[in-house]
Amino acid sequence: MLLQVKNRRVEGRLLKRKCGLAFALALFFSGSSPITLAQLSRSPAPPPSKAESTDPLHRETPRSALEAFLRHEGRQDFATAAHYLQALPGEEGNLPEEARELQALRGSFKGDLALVSNEPDGAVEPGLPPGEVRAGLLKVGSATADVILVRVNDPNYGKIWLVSNETVAKIPGLYAQVQGQGPTAVEGIVPATLRSHHLLGMSLAQWIDWILSIPVSWFLAWLLAFLSSVPRRIWRAARKVSFKTIWETDLGLPLLCILAIVVHGIFVYLLEPPLLYREYYFRFLAAVLVTCLAWLVSRVADLGFEHAVNRRRTTGRGGESILVLVQRVNRITLLIIAFVAALALFGVNVKTTLAGLGIGGLAIALGAQKTLENVIGGVSLLMDKAVHAGDFCEIGGKLGTVEDIGLRSLRLRTLDQNLLVVPNSALASMQFQNMKALPKLLISQNFSLRIETRAEQLRCVLDRVQRMLDEHPLVESGSRIRVADVSSAAFNMELWAYIKIGDWAQFTGIRQDVILKIAEIIENAGTRLAAPTRLTYVSTDASDIDKPKSGKAEAA
Repeated sequence: MLLQVKNRRVEGRLLKRKCGLAFALALFFSGSSPITLAQLSRSPAPPPSKAESTDPLHRETPRSALEAFLRHEGRQDFATAAHYLQALPGEEGNLPEEARELQALRGSFKGDLALVSNEPDGAVEPGLPPGEVRAGLLKVGSATADVILVRVNDPNYGKIWLVSNETVAKIPGLYAQVQGQGPTAVEGIVPATLRSHHLLGMSLAQWIDWILSIPVSWFLAWLLAFLSSVPRRIWRAARKVSFKTIWETDLGLPLLCILAIVVHGIFVYLLEPPLLYREYYFRFLAAVLVTCLAWLVSRVADLGFEHAVNRRRTTGRGGESILVLVQRVNRITLLIIAFVAALALFGVNVKTTLAGLGIGGLAIALGAQKTLENVIGGVSLLMDKAVHAGDFCEIGGKLGTVEDIGLRSLRLRTLDQNLLVVPNSALASMQFQNMKALPKLLISQNFSLRIETRAEQLRCVLDRVQRMLDEHPLVESGSRIRVADVSSAAFNMELWAYIKIGDWAQFTGIRQDVILKIAEIIENAGTRLAAPTRLTYVSTDASDIDKPKSGKAEAA
């Protein structure tokens, strides 16, 4: 008490000296300045600069004031933290001490910073007059005190928010109760060196406990998962049935992560870190928890899609590619929802973010028209059921098997094992043929016999080939072989036959068998297939002409 009185006397003397010096300087400048008082009264006062009109301590809203106070308090800067407290009449010099005592009560605070209003005018709350906001509650034993923020008028920065003098008046009593309780049993075990040294507002003991809580939380989550599956494991061993518990499936890891995050959050709450750090860390844990929940929902949806795809493949109803496309869209949607929810948990204005995403999406859509064309083309392709993954197709003159139909392109594995990527929008303008949907495939083959082949030989080849086609079990009736034309060096023939099989691999084998049988028939007829030849007549001698036959032709 004596020390406080001495401090006040010293502050009074310094204040008198400052006032006297200011008065002398005013007289000096008034005497040396040519501007009169009348001129000063007529000259307008300069407007305050932007730097002066903005509060450097960020006390414009209740939440910003409370967060800034906690930041300075965590740095042990109690002199600056005192500017966030509303002083009681005549006790302005005790505010730094009140700020220090309020830091000791941080573990007794019950509230959520995210629920405090972030508007300059605050929020209307029942039981409080306008200009006051309830931020939380201080509870020590049976004693409680509401943490009230009040809006006051500052001569330099206008309306600001401070911790009300009503709350400040209750701080010494609550602090005395906390000091009277003494250290807990856990604090008695921890060495005093770890409790006395602090880093970023947390003692070394708290840092060690926080680091150790991460592996301990994971171990406890695994232990809880194992204990919960013990009855099912015993039943499986007794019945000798082969099945997996939920922890052994694809859902096990997301569930384990969710359980570990919840256990870790309980540990962090019991450690009582600084309120601001705890608030931000809980927001981070909530964002990670939302991500794990989205992961779990995605895994559940994937299991449903896989079951639906297998069922359609078994029943042969088709539509697997549409389900795969919907599955991919579902994953993207869940990712966007988790991202927006994480931003909301971190305090970002989601409405502004969604509006920005909408404008950005419009700009991206205008700049990515080709990509959107591919997406729309892929959706149309799947909705029409023109092709599915696993179909054998001919695209742009290339034969191959469709491996995947994505949002942007179709992937075709050609016969030479090259991967052909075709944009979905280009399929409408390309030669496209799905051979899996065909009930039969066509053999269209042209071949030529040497010009020396006699008419009897030619008729023999035609008759035997036609008989072979009619007797073949996999060749459709109505198949034919005809002489197309006669050139200077060969008889050109064409084969037209349908094979009653739609599978390309089997079709190529049957086509090979038919061609080999035709080659055997030609060989047995005593003739040969024509090769590229060039006939040259050495002389104009007509000795090779059959005169009897030519005479009969002339007579006819």
